[in-house]
Amino acid sequence: MTTSTAAAAATPRAEPAVPRGGIGTAALVAILVQLGLVGLVLRQFQIESAAFRRLFLLVFCGFALHALLPVRYRLPFFLLLSLAGVGLVLGPENAAWLVIIGIALIGICHLPIAYLLRVSLLVVAGGVLAAQRANWIASPWSEAIWPILGSMFMFRLIVYMYDLRHETEPVSPWRSLSYFFMLPNVCFPLFPVVDYKAFRRNYFDQDAFETYQTGVDWIARGILHLLFYRLVYYHFTLAPSEVHNVGDLLQYLVSNFLLYLRVSGLFHLVVGMLYLFGFRLPETHHLYLLASSFTDFWRRINIYWKDFMLKIFYYPAYFQLKRLGATTALILATLFVFTMTWFLHAYQWFWLRGTGLLVSQDVLFWTILGVLVVVNALHESRHGRDRTLGKRSSSWRSRLELSARTLGTFVVICILWSFWTAQSVSEWLSLWTGLGVGFSMKAVVAAIVLLGVMVIPLIAGPTMATVKKPADRRKLWRSLVATALLLLVMAGMGMDPVYSKLGATIETTMQSLRSGHLSRLDNANLERGYYENLLHVDRFNSQLWEVYMKRPTKLLDVETGPLKQYTGGFEQYELKPSFVYSNHGTSITINRWGMRDKDYERVPPPGAYRMAMLGPSSVMGWGVSDGETFEALLEDRLNREASSGNRRSYEILNFGVPGYEPPQELFNFEKALGFAPNAVIYVATGRESYRAARYVADAAREGRPIPYDFLRQAAEKAGVVRGMDEAAAEKRLAPYQKEILSGIYARIASESRQRGIVPVYVFLPQVREGLWQEETPEALQAAEGAGFVVIDLSAVYQGRPLASVRVSEYDDHPNRLGHQLVAERLYQSFKAKADAIFRDASNADRAAK
Repeated sequence: MTTSTAAAAATPRAEPAVPRGGIGTAALVAILVQLGLVGLVLRQFQIESAAFRRLFLLVFCGFALHALLPVRYRLPFFLLLSLAGVGLVLGPENAAWLVIIGIALIGICHLPIAYLLRVSLLVVAGGVLAAQRANWIASPWSEAIWPILGSMFMFRLIVYMYDLRHETEPVSPWRSLSYFFMLPNVCFPLFPVVDYKAFRRNYFDQDAFETYQTGVDWIARGILHLLFYRLVYYHFTLAPSEVHNVGDLLQYLVSNFLLYLRVSGLFHLVVGMLYLFGFRLPETHHLYLLASSFTDFWRRINIYWKDFMLKIFYYPAYFQLKRLGATTALILATLFVFTMTWFLHAYQWFWLRGTGLLVSQDVLFWTILGVLVVVNALHESRHGRDRTLGKRSSSWRSRLELSARTLGTFVVICILWSFWTAQSVSEWLSLWTGLGVGFSMKAVVAAIVLLGVMVIPLIAGPTMATVKKPADRRKLWRSLVATALLLLVMAGMGMDPVYSKLGATIETTMQSLRSGHLSRLDNANLERGYYENLLHVDRFNSQLWEVYMKRPTKLLDVETGPLKQYTGGFEQYELKPSFVYSNHGTSITINRWGMRDKDYERVPPPGAYRMAMLGPSSVMGWGVSDGETFEALLEDRLNREASSGNRRSYEILNFGVPGYEPPQELFNFEKALGFAPNAVIYVATGRESYRAARYVADAAREGRPIPYDFLRQAAEKAGVVRGMDEAAAEKRLAPYQKEILSGIYARIASESRQRGIVPVYVFLPQVREGLWQEETPEALQAAEGAGFVVIDLSAVYQGRPLASVRVSEYDDHPNRLGHQLVAERLYQSFKAKADAIFRDASNADRAAK
């Protein structure tokens, strides 16, 4: 026996045979206190969905029991807790279907037949499920389970089958089921790809207290990422059409990439919760903003995805190709990985959303990034890998080089990311055209981020080791105190009595951070998507993606299909006359004139006071049944409460059309004149000038004739021509937004008064946050200046949770209660302004005019 062998034999094993799982009372109480603070922060800032916040309460209670159980009972308990979470979020029926399908797929993995036959059966089963996901084959379960079922099995089955082939330990049904039905997954369709071996091998393999505290640390870090994400998302993002100068471009590029904070935040949240149940998984992201090369970026940005691709695709391909030479094998295997990454992103989109995804930017993005990584990898293979943030720099020169590489990598990634997330190549190219000189305060913040990316590696690079050493007890308690203080600060800042005393700017910012609403840009895209079927929400850095994912596919078909007929004119479409639609108890009836209303005669009856109401889908009444729209309720109320001395009858004709923008209301107005109204009620719902200019830009660049001189002249002055890119056209028309809207209002108001018609302007807010307030004062001022009788309903939903007055989580139209509130407020406003609105005039005279 050699000396080294004897020494090895005499040295005891570093790890005990039985996994560690015990924790002292003081430590357990400290963890529970921190989790209580986490729950408070989640509630204060409305982190993610209400379902997730309910699930976290289950996690809190489950953790307390789990930590007290003997180790051998903890895995079964975790599985039961996970299944309870599925039932809590999806409901009993959907949960039962999901579990049954999942168990069937797992069962195929363990059939006593050849490995290739099992793989073939999984492919067949996946094909059947894919046909059902695409609605080619009817399925008895709700569509609600698809995103979660796909998230649980689309990648995990690949990893599981790969590891089964090389597995030497006996299979545990508790572990296998726990791996697929992981507790947090039911609330997070976008879920990290967890490696099965790591899930099995690292279960309670270290001190339980350290594992639990690391989980709390990561949860707190994840919440911090999500709050920074909201700050960027609400206050710094720009549309391509809003990039007019170098400062805007810098703000656009940096903020667009920083939206990835949502993914890193969610992944930290997810893995932190798994740590609470003993699963000591690797870090998901590591200082990815400070990557100093493209290979370094690939290693840091999504560690789980990188590990998955290396394990399943890179290493098998590399060793198969190695006979061609190490360099050739490296190049081909790396390019293969990025090709598969593109394909698997499309594959993921299909299972989560149910539609295909083939976008040219995806192909180009992954191709360019793959080539950059290959070039870096070749450089590293020849000159050695410089472990930049884990190496102590020897001189200021080497630190400066590190900073320069880090800044350069960050800038290139920001540019590449902007290309990937653009709706089209032409839109991305429009970012770089017509740039002037200018720098806003928000652009200064973006510049500070760039400066930080350069300075942090320069100063702190040597301390940023990539390998974490086990913490001793003192360090562990210091970490606990630091995390608890961070959670206390976040919880305190989320309280109204605290932030309301810190100044108007901080108060406004904190109010925006306390809810997970869509930004003004995503609201605008959602608004267009409702009516134009624009599914450009295929990028995971947007909350709009989640809204579309939750919406039933059939709802889009109804909104954009049989309800409308296309006219070929400037207005493009109108409601289909004599159309009846019914779904889940909601009926929509369109009369012979193309209005969602009673079948009025063209000429009003004697003594009737007729009003024509113009507006978009909220006026038409999408989401409520016939007779439940605020227009119908207001008409009934006016007729019911008319005084005995005044037997005048009232008619309100509903000319609302889903998706109509202000220029289209000019067509609607002309149509309404043919019904001899006494008053025209124009209902505005927010961002009027932006939407008006956007519609004119679309018409001009698509070559549609514009029949209104002032709109056509605005497009000509702006230089918008046929075939121009959407973003470029909107950018050129942006300076004319107010002019366009004022012209529309002036035309409707002046022509109404010339005909003896009273023009009434009603501002009705959208049932969502963060969008309609932006241009409201300007629109109200323009309407008053044009001569409208103005009614402002901005506060109509005030004091009520938005969820109580909207159709559903994925549909922001007012529901039945919302319409009742609007009708009541309109009635009171009409009474208050009766002298200005209800003027006597001859219907016959107006019809003659």
